Amino acid sequence: MPRLASSALATSSCAALLACACASPSAPERVHIETLDSPAEGRSMGYSVYTPPGWDGETPLPLVIFLHGGGDDERVLAEKTAITATFDEWILAGRLDPFIMVAPNGERGFWANWYDGSHAYEDYVVDDVIPTVRARYPIAPGRENLHLMGISMGGAGTLFTSLHHGETFASATVLSAPIFDEQRFTRLAEGKMFRGMPHERLFGPPEVARETARTENPFAKLQTAADLHGTQLLIGAGRRDLPGLLRSNRKFHAHLEAAQIPHHYIEYRGGHDWRSWSQLFPVALCLHMRKSSCELEEDRFFALERDPEVFGVLAAQRASSPAG
Repeated sequence: MPRLASSALATSSCAALLACACASPSAPERVHIETLDSPAEGRSMGYSVYTPPGWDGETPLPLVIFLHGGGDDERVLAEKTAITATFDEWILAGRLDPFIMVAPNGERGFWANWYDGSHAYEDYVVDDVIPTVRARYPIAPGRENLHLMGISMGGAGTLFTSLHHGETFASATVLSAPIFDEQRFTRLAEGKMFRGMPHERLFGPPEVARETARTENPFAKLQTAADLHGTQLLIGAGRRDLPGLLRSNRKFHAHLEAAQIPHHYIEYRGGHDWRSWSQLFPVALCLHMRKSSCELEEDRFFALERDPEVFGVLAAQRASSPAG
């Protein structure tokens, strides 16, 4: 597994943030909407940028790419203020290392390169957004400082993008995502799952769509630990998530465990909503950036025993408590 941001970078960055916290601008002023001319999409595309409180604008920081779900766009970081407020809280408290987050606009395109060539959302993220942000902002170099995360449609996009670009990202956080095996992927690709989806434009004619479902479903793509190419993977869904999502995540988790593929798995208390996700984002980033020094709050989660590496300290505390 790759090593994450060095302790020297993390320590100096956190110290700078805490020293400047009183002078830091308000959260809305630290979320910007920008555009770029995308060769992949052949048009101007937007994305939002979050910068951490107290940042001096010069210290290189890790970059987190966030892929939104269906119905959102590049304004997600500006409109869903619970996300940035929670990041601010964790960073200022010293519980999370500072970072820059970028949320591109993926429309309702499944973050995929479409079969008919009309859209190339995955290429847009990897080939256009990341290089542009690196040119515009001081991003810390190296794979260990590049993370990918998403929810719902964006969670599926995160999983596929990380698998297609195996040595690009340090981590992939996949929350509330539809993770389909070959049978369900085939139903999706043949247009039998979502009414109105342009399935042939996206996946191709039936024979092509079926072959894509056979070879590109995540169960087929991840057969051994080597298939992760060192990417740290976290998957999870809520106990009150959309019908089928929790079930599909449990099935994928079981597949990964059976194949002895390292990953984190979380089942959380909430559902398919921003209140739940905003609490989970800093947890996931802390796990990927700091690994062993994350302070987690037990009452936000169920099924802690499902990932003892993540919640080991809390589980031990619970086990040592006197019986009530």
